[in-house]
Amino acid sequence: MTSAPQYPPSPVAEPGAVSRLLAGILGVFSAALVVAGTFLPIAATRVTVAGQLQSAFAVTAWNRQVEAAPQAERDLFAISHVARYGIPLTVTAVVLLVGALLAFTRFRGAARTLLIAGGAAVVAAVWTMSMDVSASLSYEQKDATIVAHYTTGTGFWVMLGGGVIAVLVLALAAFGGGRWTAPWAPQPYYYPPVNDEPVIYSLDSPPAQSWAEPPGQGVLSPESEPAEEPASPPFPPQDAQPAPGVEPPGKHRDDSDM
Repeated sequence: MTSAPQYPPSPVAEPGAVSRLLAGILGVFSAALVVAGTFLPIAATRVTVAGQLQSAFAVTAWNRQVEAAPQAERDLFAISHVARYGIPLTVTAVVLLVGALLAFTRFRGAARTLLIAGGAAVVAAVWTMSMDVSASLSYEQKDATIVAHYTTGTGFWVMLGGGVIAVLVLALAAFGGGRWTAPWAPQPYYYPPVNDEPVIYSLDSPPAQSWAEPPGQGVLSPESEPAEEPASPPFPPQDAQPAPGVEPPGKHRDDSDM
């Protein structure tokens, strides 16, 4: 009796594959938004006195863009600089970007570490920059003569969006989908059945053979022994009458007897 053929189990989906790929994609977007936002205005200021524009300038993470200002204020701007948040924001975004790119390679342990470190650093840098912008907005002033208007710029919202995405990357890298299995993780071994014994699968190494050993060369197993052939029918007795037209044994035909 032949048993049905045994096949190896279908491959199991890699644990954490979805979270790893999603973290990598979101990490690229977050880093791009943060770096792009550093070159856009994060806050703008307009001061009018008696209805006349006195000064107007915008601040980025790298410099100050002056639209209009009195000469004394321009001289002050020439010897001073803004808080250069572009440095920590760019460095943290690069770390996040490297981790996101490594998430698509075999260096997944390093990718996870860089995604967690870069994501947390980006969130901290964006948070610090947001606190500075919030402090600038508190200088809002409006009276009969002087109006000082402070607003957020496009760069602030772009970097804030990158920071929110970095929070998602951090959560996916730290808690999403369990561990990230390396591509060379051991795969199940497949052992064909021997003597109708159950198939054994192993994820680590081939275990010691616990089933019956196959029969040695030249020795037949009980299942493979041929069946006994039926014995041939005995010859008819000597005194039995021969069939018509058949001479009995021991006699020869003699035409003289006819």
